[in-house]
Amino acid sequence: MDSIQTVFIHTAKRFPRKIAVAQKIDRQWMRMSFSELGEKVNALSGFLKEKGIKRGDRAGIVLDNGWQWVVIFFALMNRGAIAVPVSPEASAEEINNIIADASPALVFVSEGIAGKPINLAEMISIDSEIFDQAVNARIEEQAPAESEEDDIACILYTSGTTAKPKGVMLSQKNLTANCNSMAKLNLVKHKDRVIAILPLHHALALTVTLLLPVLYGFTIIYPQTLKGEELLQAMREQNPTIFLAVPQIFYLFHQKIRERFSKTPWFLKIIVQFILQVSYLIRRMSGLNLSRVLLFKLHRRFGRSMRLFLSGGARLEPKVATELYKFGFTIIEGYGLTETAPVLTINSYTRPKFGSVGKPLPDVKIRIENKNEQGMGEVAARGPNIMKGYYKNAAQTNEVLKDNWFYTGDLGYIDKQGDLFLTGRAKEVIVLSSGLNIFPEEIEALYSQRSPVKEMCVFEAPSRTKLKDASLLWAIVVPDLDYFKNIGEVNLKIVLKDKFDNISRALPEYKRIRGFSVSLESLPRTLLGKIKRFEVKNSYLLKVKAARKKSAAPKDAELSEQQMQIMSSDTGKKIVAYLKEHTQTDTRFLPGDLLELDLGLDSLGRVELASGLEKTFNIKIDDEIIGNAFTVEDLIKGIDALLGKGAGTLSDEERVGHAKEHVWSKRLKTLPGKENLDKIDLRPGFSSWLIGMVFIDIVRAVLFIFYRLKISGRSNVPQKGPYIIFANHTSYLDGFILGSGLPYYARMDIFFLGFRAYFNVPVVRNLIKIGRIIPLDFSTHLLESLRSSYYILSSNKNLCMFPEGSRSLDGQVKPFKKGFGILAKESGAKLVPVYIKGAYESWPRTSKWPKLHPLHIRFA
Repeated sequence: MDSIQTVFIHTAKRFPRKIAVAQKIDRQWMRMSFSELGEKVNALSGFLKEKGIKRGDRAGIVLDNGWQWVVIFFALMNRGAIAVPVSPEASAEEINNIIADASPALVFVSEGIAGKPINLAEMISIDSEIFDQAVNARIEEQAPAESEEDDIACILYTSGTTAKPKGVMLSQKNLTANCNSMAKLNLVKHKDRVIAILPLHHALALTVTLLLPVLYGFTIIYPQTLKGEELLQAMREQNPTIFLAVPQIFYLFHQKIRERFSKTPWFLKIIVQFILQVSYLIRRMSGLNLSRVLLFKLHRRFGRSMRLFLSGGARLEPKVATELYKFGFTIIEGYGLTETAPVLTINSYTRPKFGSVGKPLPDVKIRIENKNEQGMGEVAARGPNIMKGYYKNAAQTNEVLKDNWFYTGDLGYIDKQGDLFLTGRAKEVIVLSSGLNIFPEEIEALYSQRSPVKEMCVFEAPSRTKLKDASLLWAIVVPDLDYFKNIGEVNLKIVLKDKFDNISRALPEYKRIRGFSVSLESLPRTLLGKIKRFEVKNSYLLKVKAARKKSAAPKDAELSEQQMQIMSSDTGKKIVAYLKEHTQTDTRFLPGDLLELDLGLDSLGRVELASGLEKTFNIKIDDEIIGNAFTVEDLIKGIDALLGKGAGTLSDEERVGHAKEHVWSKRLKTLPGKENLDKIDLRPGFSSWLIGMVFIDIVRAVLFIFYRLKISGRSNVPQKGPYIIFANHTSYLDGFILGSGLPYYARMDIFFLGFRAYFNVPVVRNLIKIGRIIPLDFSTHLLESLRSSYYILSSNKNLCMFPEGSRSLDGQVKPFKKGFGILAKESGAKLVPVYIKGAYESWPRTSKWPKLHPLHIRFA
């Protein structure tokens, strides 16, 4: 097998004028042909020879991606030297640990690295005149150093955070064999252009976006930035054909596409969804990609020629892959490790099986060791791409290399078609005190797919019980704030708990998370997108145990300068002082404290907060300022902005109204906003009356015939209002049962409170007025909902509501929301309790479809 440098020289001579590297520098594209690349590699090779670099010597590369990286790597290969790539983003400690372990003769750096407190060997800056002269010198051709296929080509360190980092030794044979195996699949062509955004100190990027294109004669594109729109602009300018990225990048693409799609009118959206589904089925059966033509404007955002998305480094969510495939993109997932140079398996180009990581590459063998009853076990691999071992660490090498098989530490199974499915890492499997095994990635996928969750990490935490060795599943959750902002919801934990409870009901008990903490900060990940699980657990477990004790608060030094300015401003001091008084706590307040979780302010508490701050600052505060604030910092910024605009001051009467006993009376007597008033029809016309009556009679007939609806105590409904009918809430059918049970004289004078999310959709949104529905939620719109309800009751009309707020999980009555008590007290309306029996058995919230079961509604 030829050496890397021999193949490189052959390619440079075969495609001398072809562009090898295109790089955007200061908004201009620099292009370098294979001939020019070969000349620079030859020149730098001569420089290295003068430096005394010979076969087997090590040289560090602590650089960002760019043409210099390419030149340095192949110049080292020419000398038979060993490249030691290191992340320039690593800390000084990490770099020092790696350099100390590898002991390189010299290290290539940039000016930024040269200024770090790093104990490097001889440093050569790519920004220096020395380097410039070295790569541009005109010298005679340097013959490649004699080397063998088992010679080490590079040492890639998988971690530099410990005093003894682990260096993976990859030989010339390992790297060229992996490239040859991928080439045999005909995934790449000489005309391809790969856009390279993953850092080259990782094996995936090194092999797929450097060695493969250079050795097989296609172009590498280095964009100047990884920012979304600028990256897309670079794609449109250079028209790449292949894009390799980690799943997080594709999640971002998917999210942006879905956001654009969500703005489509609902009737067009239905049509487009139908067409895309048909196109998807046609593509799966015939390979004909109609969606690429139908959505050509979307595809043009990625350039005219993009044909293949490659995902690696972490698990790709099957749902995201499927949707991107429906949109006409070809996306396939591969699997491998640094120790395997790195690719072991890859999905089919023509018929990808989403959820699997595909079949083994040519020349690679995969087997499952120590299978359980389900055929699951540890993935072991064999082939010419398997590493030589760990540098200066024979003990660890012997743990994973046995009889020429590499034991990956990943768990999985192979289906009947030979496709590999991964289920988790052996070291990350959670063994509960009951002895049951939990795969955290599986649990995270189950919960995050059906919840407004951006990121999630599940781990084992000590139980709050006093049982020895008792443990439970805990999760750190990063909520999707865009979702919450779009629906006007600030009660993060309430919504998430409601969603999680629903999901838990469908899972075996041992797979249910028993608690979670909310974080607004992104979870720590590797550069390839994998969650650093142990770091998450170590960081957050103390907070879980401490339950937000004062000792867990960060020091001033851990706050940014901007945050310190915000907290020390006049507005910040006044708000913090009020919060301390309002919450009756001496706990130190921080910019990132969540109003709901850390301060205990629910939606009603926010209304009282607004009144208190109005009195503190003597200004009128919009409900949205308080409603849209997630943190203390948000609150301070919102009030600051209001003060800057010159908000109106309070009158003497308004100041008196801010006494605690008058807060709700004053706020409820304020008329609802015009948008809500327009939806309240106190005197419906004949057509509305007729539609309402006919609809209820049809529903009532269905319930009588199929559900044997029984009604009792209907005479207890008052002849005149105002009154509030309130019922238990266990089913999707509750509202229909209540409407069907009411006497005719009550139907046209009653309004229903309904959860806003169910009515904030096209078509249904237009029926709110006819159905006399008041949209309710428990966050920014709660006060408006209560005002609308108070307005209806004060107009001598009546109200029907479910004071529990949401459907019960187990059919039992839950505690009433405080808003029900406030409304009942302030309005003085009569209260009519109702009990609905059988609805939970008919259609609980955990069931997708209803089933027949007798119903009984009783008015007390």
